[in-house]
Amino acid sequence: MMNNIGFALNLITLVVSILTCLISFIIFINIIYYLFHNRMNQEDKVTIIHCANIYPLIFSFTGILVTFSIQSLLGDLYGKESGASLWCIFAAYIFPVLCTTLYWAFVNQAIFRLCRIVYSTRRWLQNFRLHVIIPPIQFIFICALQCPVLFWHDIVYLPQEYYCYIPYTNIRGILWSILNAYGNPVLILLFIYLRITIFLRRQPINQTFIVKKRQERDLLVIRRIFITVGLLLTLGLPSLVLLIMLSITGEESLLFFRIEWLSVSLSMVGLSVALVFITPQLKSIILKKYQRNQVVPPNGSLATAVPIGILQPRFK
Repeated sequence: MMNNIGFALNLITLVVSILTCLISFIIFINIIYYLFHNRMNQEDKVTIIHCANIYPLIFSFTGILVTFSIQSLLGDLYGKESGASLWCIFAAYIFPVLCTTLYWAFVNQAIFRLCRIVYSTRRWLQNFRLHVIIPPIQFIFICALQCPVLFWHDIVYLPQEYYCYIPYTNIRGILWSILNAYGNPVLILLFIYLRITIFLRRQPINQTFIVKKRQERDLLVIRRIFITVGLLLTLGLPSLVLLIMLSITGEESLLFFRIEWLSVSLSMVGLSVALVFITPQLKSIILKKYQRNQVVPPNGSLATAVPIGILQPRFK
């Protein structure tokens, strides 16, 4: 019974992860095409660059999740173990690295809004090139930050899952990965949100209408980012409950990783779609092609565009 449930969870995770890879890839291609074929102001370009950084991370992250799911499914069907190969250990190491980089990408978005509102006089903080070089430098730093799990030899082959990862019974390795991937970015997002809120409340009432509206828009975007990240973290609650049960009862759950990866896959597909709606510039890019193929009649309803030649009467 437990094996059947585990197999079903892995199968659902595989399907959702493949769907997420497709969605993130399509959106990323649209972003790149738009960047090279349209002119934008610096603010919009920086915003789009941050989005262009997020979607490859989602694609790579869920791509590794696909390999985990496939290995588990094949293992459940045929019982063949591959062992702790170099690729096996590397995938287990780079997986939390990508997760950490992904959440820090949201921090980068918030920092950009912070610079626009609180440090608006320091124009170099809003420079397009600066925000282009930050992600790769950040990725190298995060790789170094996650290295201790390699030196501690916390990554091992899991015979019940048929791939390598940090056993959830290894509290040191699991906590190190969780704190770096989720804890630090969420705390910094909270600090940025509070800093901007306090700054805006201290501003004089006689600000210009344009400046006030821009600040309110930036604060709204940060609030949406914070809420989105918070909702994604709640999907990890099942795994947190299992960890608490492990610490109390000492009994291991055979479905821990299968429940964890299912919640992660649902988080990523939700994130891929939600990011479009919380970012006005990205929403405009994605919906642009859809809107091109429709015309709006006087009554406001949408109708499919019809070639003009068909509407014109033909005279003999």
